[in-house]
Amino acid sequence: MSWKINIGRWALKIIAAVLLGSISGGLLARDGNLTNSVSGSLQDTTACLYETSLYRTCSAGGDPDGALYHWRQVLAECPALSEELYAEGETLYLELFDRTEELAYIDSVLMLLTQRSYYFEGRASNELHKAELLLDLAGDDPLYLGICYNIIAEAAEMFPDEMGCSHFVLLATVAASLWAMDMIGDEELSDAFVKSIVTLDNRIGSNLCNSGYAGDLDNLEKFFRTCGAMRCSDVERLYAQKVNGNPRDRVLINKVFVLLYDTGCSDGDFYYSIALKLFANDRSAANAVRLAELNAARNNLERAVAYFTEAYNCDTTSVVRSEVILRVAEMELARGNRQAARERAEHAFQLNKKNAGALMLLAECYAGAELGNTFDNHTAYWVAVDYLEAAMKVDPSLRKEAEAKIKAYSQLFPTREECFYRRILDEGIVFSVGGWISEVTRVRFRKE
Repeated sequence: MSWKINIGRWALKIIAAVLLGSISGGLLARDGNLTNSVSGSLQDTTACLYETSLYRTCSAGGDPDGALYHWRQVLAECPALSEELYAEGETLYLELFDRTEELAYIDSVLMLLTQRSYYFEGRASNELHKAELLLDLAGDDPLYLGICYNIIAEAAEMFPDEMGCSHFVLLATVAASLWAMDMIGDEELSDAFVKSIVTLDNRIGSNLCNSGYAGDLDNLEKFFRTCGAMRCSDVERLYAQKVNGNPRDRVLINKVFVLLYDTGCSDGDFYYSIALKLFANDRSAANAVRLAELNAARNNLERAVAYFTEAYNCDTTSVVRSEVILRVAEMELARGNRQAARERAEHAFQLNKKNAGALMLLAECYAGAELGNTFDNHTAYWVAVDYLEAAMKVDPSLRKEAEAKIKAYSQLFPTREECFYRRILDEGIVFSVGGWISEVTRVRFRKE
């Protein structure tokens, strides 16, 4: 996985300087093995210790420039003297940054920490310290935020076990800032948030993070859920392992189900597995219908019918059974079985006379039905409009949807000329539509 981001030429200069700092320090150490007189007189430890006392005296006496001069002498000639040398050098640079606010001193600290890792153990802690300093000192400067992100992302790849809980919060936080600045894309943001959320969740569950991080985890989840960058695969990466380990956790299962639905991820295998777990925990008609529809969409009709039957048997109330039968009718219509769909929709309406959706579906069954010649086919739209008008009377909230369809279907009525050739001269007279529809309606001419 690529976690690097493009942070421009200035960033490359800084990164190059860091690398050169490490290389040059190594060269000085290696050159010291070849000669006893490298560019000066501080090759013996005694001289280095003397210079150390001088920079400490200058520092204590309020002379930061003098302290920095003597400290640099020690670093140049005795870079492996002690880790205190690096800690005190960092303090000097940070004091100078506080006084001048020159970002060059931050660069110096970064180079110093890189060199410290070369001579002493603790690369992970030094890299993480770099990231913390950059976030703390550089504010919202995009250049330094970019370097901070590269450092913390590499740490998460190379030594995640040495990162604290706060570092994973930092990873996601910086990623969000860079994403808002259009410096990284959705995929990069997703990778950072998935890694951070999963790690924090696991550590909190294992008591490896204190309870205060639960609030951070909740905030990260909320941001990721609402920012628009979350993908279906991200939801699975976040929760698949946890769900599989807790299949009876209803709160968790419901949470993941809602998240998948809200994210528009209702057609994948993970969603189907969650639907199965929902049904296993609650064998309701609604959960059974959902599985039936999912199987119908997968063209697994035998299993779809089985779940529809299960749903029908789960609840004996006529209202619920009417809805179940209506879903079966919708499945049949989607498969092109208009007559079977008509029979199911009529059954649904018989079970619940307030189920206007059944009337709407009957209209869909008739609209576009092929009964024979052009005129016969056009007469089916008379019946379709009859059912749309009936649906509006049962449920006025459907008026907008129904009227839009009536407007469209009216343009498909038989023309006055078509009716004339069949000796139908006036609107409003009773007419029997033939074929499998076999409904009585009234004549209406197409408006031309």
